[in-house]
Amino acid sequence: MNSRRLVRIAAVSAVLTFVFAAVQSGHRTLAQAPLQPTPPADDPSSILQAIDPYQPLSTVEGEIRIFSSGSMDALAHGWADGFGRFQPQSKVQVYGAGADEATKQLIEDPMGIALFSRPVRESELAELKKHGLKNPVAIHVAREALAVFVNKDNPVHNISGEQLRAVFTTEQAQPEPTWQLFGATGEWATAPIKIVSRSENSGTQSYLREFVFNSTDLRPGISSHVSNRQVLEEVGKIPTAIAICGMRCEGDNVRMLQLMAGDTAVPSNDTAVLSGRYPLTRPLSLVIDLGQTGPRAQASQELVRYALRRSGQAQSIVVGFFPVDLPLLRAGIQQLDQAQP
Repeated sequence: MNSRRLVRIAAVSAVLTFVFAAVQSGHRTLAQAPLQPTPPADDPSSILQAIDPYQPLSTVEGEIRIFSSGSMDALAHGWADGFGRFQPQSKVQVYGAGADEATKQLIEDPMGIALFSRPVRESELAELKKHGLKNPVAIHVAREALAVFVNKDNPVHNISGEQLRAVFTTEQAQPEPTWQLFGATGEWATAPIKIVSRSENSGTQSYLREFVFNSTDLRPGISSHVSNRQVLEEVGKIPTAIAICGMRCEGDNVRMLQLMAGDTAVPSNDTAVLSGRYPLTRPLSLVIDLGQTGPRAQASQELVRYALRRSGQAQSIVVGFFPVDLPLLRAGIQQLDQAQP
């Protein structure tokens, strides 16, 4: 077992121990909990300590349907398990789908919850209203750091923003860039860069195309896959391959490149992300219609409340994401509170 995986297991164990202790010691209500300043963002534990624990507003029951993007499937299942310990009368069903399918399912069942591994635009919420939703809102529930992966035998170690665009978009006329773009010499200088990507309809590809590269067309890859694991398996087999996946994803025979911020190489690690120095992060969002009423709607809203509290945010760490900043968590809770009858 490699050292990176051992560190991950230790971190997850610490988080789970912390959360279990919090559950056993009881919870304060929101009214009792004083507002705490955002702590220094240098480790997940300090962030979790500043987040209020989940305190159920009421007992809910019935089915809660989550329509999840592929990247957030593990997080959705983690929420389902954790929420069930507080609300045993509820039943959470997770339906895995891409971002486009999650939108369609939410239109068909507006009492559900749709998960997106990218920001949600106001125009998308307006479109949902046209399809009958009453008050759809988007709430940030986690964040993910993306990293550039290459084969472990690749001689390149850093990548700049300009190089990132040259490789992954069609902005430049060069039909197929080679590793000479990074200063590689010898046989690597003439070796074409082989892109391995997520599926076209995935939230990851949408985020890269629309938000990272400002709606520039992405360069087609040699293969596309439904999961990060499959992407990294392919990169590990092809010496000249490159891919963008979640930083905390793991694969054999692959490693991450450092991102260049000006003349400074920013390491692809948790410390850089939590300190705010890492430039390639994306918000993970959910959409819920707060205009819906009835037991199922109340249950869905209560699950979102759980996701924004300490246990729900701890689950984001367990599955490889990062907690949301405190101001955004409080904004999400405020939206839920305003929807209460």
